[in-house]
Amino acid sequence: MLYILEHTERLDDRFVEAALPFLSLQRLQMMDQRRMLLDKVNTAAVYLLLRHALKREYGFSEAPEFVFGHNGKPYLKKTDGVFFNFSHCRCACACILSEKETAVDIADRRKISFSTAAYFCSEEELRLAKEEKEPQAMLLRLWCQKECCSKGNGAGLSADFKKLKPEEVPSLHTIETPGYVLSYLGEEELSPIVFRPEELLDL
Repeated sequence: MLYILEHTERLDDRFVEAALPFLSLQRLQMMDQRRMLLDKVNTAAVYLLLRHALKREYGFSEAPEFVFGHNGKPYLKKTDGVFFNFSHCRCACACILSEKETAVDIADRRKISFSTAAYFCSEEELRLAKEEKEPQAMLLRLWCQKECCSKGNGAGLSADFKKLKPEEVPSLHTIETPGYVLSYLGEEELSPIVFRPEELLDL
């Protein structure tokens, strides 16, 4: 299932303080490394979103800890057969649970220059984007989709993004809203469960 928390940019240090008792030591240490308030907010929020997902779908009540794959992809430490992934951007965070390998990526609506796109798009993708009436929308969608695919195969940022072809991944789905673009890997289209910030603190 897919879970989303929107408008995280509206949260402040009071949310971070309230979230502290629900974070694992591992997650607390990660949050201590974040300097910007928004990074701290999202580090806490996406973890609480995962806790709610695990509680809702599997009845898990403990704060999960992670182990990491070769390129940093997180897995649940004590739970076999349950896969997850999460992502956050400036205005939202997302979490997905599955019984198979999965991935999710979420990105703010923002401008991507063609010079930046050249780092992750093939020449053909750049050509097609330049022919679009709204090239920025296509470039952002491609970035989000490729990031999701790279997380799904465990390569992460070490992947050759120019060679990734989202259109050839049948399990890839994309949701577009006025505020963000979200891509996830799954066998079927999902209707996301959207949380409010105050709900995250009810564990």
